[in-house]
Order: sequence, then structure tokens, then C-alpha cells
Amino acid sequence: MNAALGYAVTLPPSWRVSECLSRIEVQDPVYLGDDVLTWRSGVDEQDLGVHGGTGGTGAFAWVVEVEAQTSSQTPIQFATARAGGNGGQVQTTTIDGKPAARVFGSADESLGYYVASSGRMYGITVVPGADPRPPQLPNATFDAIARSMTFVTPAPRPTPTPAPVVAAVVENMVDMVAAAFAASDADRLRDLMTPKCWFNSGYYQSEGGATSRDKMAAQLRTSFSQGLKVTVEPRPIRRDPPMPGSFWVWSTWSAYGTPPTPQSNVQLVFDQIDGRWYWVGALFNAAR
Repeated sequence: MNAALGYAVTLPPSWRVSECLSRIEVQDPVYLGDDVLTWRSGVDEQDLGVHGGTGGTGAFAWVVEVEAQTSSQTPIQFATARAGGNGGQVQTTTIDGKPAARVFGSADESLGYYVASSGRMYGITVVPGADPRPPQLPNATFDAIARSMTFVTPAPRPTPTPAPVVAAVVENMVDMVAAAFAASDADRLRDLMTPKCWFNSGYYQSEGGATSRDKMAAQLRTSFSQGLKVTVEPRPIRRDPPMPGSFWVWSTWSAYGTPPTPQSNVQLVFDQIDGRWYWVGALFNAAR
């Protein structure tokens, strides 16, 4: 059950709610949040990561997504507005005794359900991927999950946490990352990356991706062996990073490899997770 979103579902054995892919919006007045229901293990999910681009990729493919937002539309209106994009048709139904709409495809496969409750619209949809639909997510399983949905009085959304300040612990983390880069020490950098979920990376004005710290460290190890040198500017430590996080600093990544990867200005992003600070992301080719 998700008390903040105000619903519960019954999941098949081995299915779970993905902590890494789910979120609660604490300030958005319309979009309240979403849960991603997956059949993959936490290890498999972390190994797959999520690639850039549109649509479901990596761990965010062939999963079930439950979204909640405030809406004054009826389920039919809401579903009809979304059915055109995926070639679906719409029919009325009920879920937990409440008005609902089902969107389905040409083979009568369910694409999504939409149900209204307490001034909110809930969407339960299949997130398709480029690969063929896996046997772990047949249509019958999706229908069973969607139709098991029940509703409870939503709990208050979490209170936004105060913005962190640049304290000594933040400076120490930046300095440790700078020292590890100066030593071209991929193993040390791995230990300073977030162990939870993924490391985020991307290029300026393009799609990013999320990968495990093990894979990011392996990429760094290879790049160092090809001549990569990274110089970190540990001060000033700036706010408002270009991706999820609390603070960032500049770094310069040298040209390396054959053919050479060009030199790049890179923003290194830091955040606090479960009470500790980590290096959590990097934006390459950043404008400076």
C-alpha cells in the first residue's frame, strides 16, 4: 500500500515496488507521484539501469506504472486524451466500485486503466520496451494487478526537507573525489559513488542515463588506462545542479583514447542519501 498516494494493489509472487523508479512529489500541486511495479530483482534492476531517450528502457521497460494526479476529468475523458498516442481504444469499467476506463489495443490487450477517487485520477499502465514482451508480464497478470486496486484515505504528503548547506562534510566529500581523480583511482571513486540505485550521467542538452556504480567505475578504469586525466576544481561548491542532487563543482576531463575523445568540461554532482554524502552524477560537455 502507498499511503501517500492513497491506494493498494495485490502483486504476484516475486513482484515488488521499485524503490529506485518510484517517487512522491512533495510540492507539485497536480502530479502527486508514481509507483513502478516490477518483476525484476533489485540486483537485476540495478545492473540494467535506465538509458536515455523516450519510452521505457532498461529497468524501466515492461513494468507496470501507477500514477496519481489531481484531476476534474472523468476516467473516460482522461483515458481518451491518452489513448490516441498509443493507438488504443477506450471502454468503461469499474475498479473497487469506482468509475474507471480501460484502454486496449487491436488484439484486446490491456494498455492501461484509469480510475477516479477522491478528486484524484489514478493511471495503471504497462510501460512497453523495445524488446519483446517478457513472459513475466502477460496480459492476464497486468489485468489482475490493475483490477486488484483498492483505495484508502490518502495520508499527507511528506514535508519538503530544508535545503542543505555547504558544511565541512560536503567539502570533505568533494575533496575526496578530487583526490581520487588526481590519483586516477577508479576503485576509490566507486566507493565515493552512491551505492543506492544508480549513478546519473548525461551530456549537455541531451538525454542522460542511469547506471550502477560498478559499471561507472569500470568505464572510468578503462578511460584512465587510455590516458584520461581529470582535474577537479573543489571550490566554489555551487547549488542548483543540472540533475538530481544538492551541490556541484567544475572539473576538466582531458582528451584520451584512439580516436581521441575530446576534452570536456564536466559538472560533478553531489547529494546526501540516507544521511551520507556521495558523488551521484556527472554532466559532460557542460557549457562554461
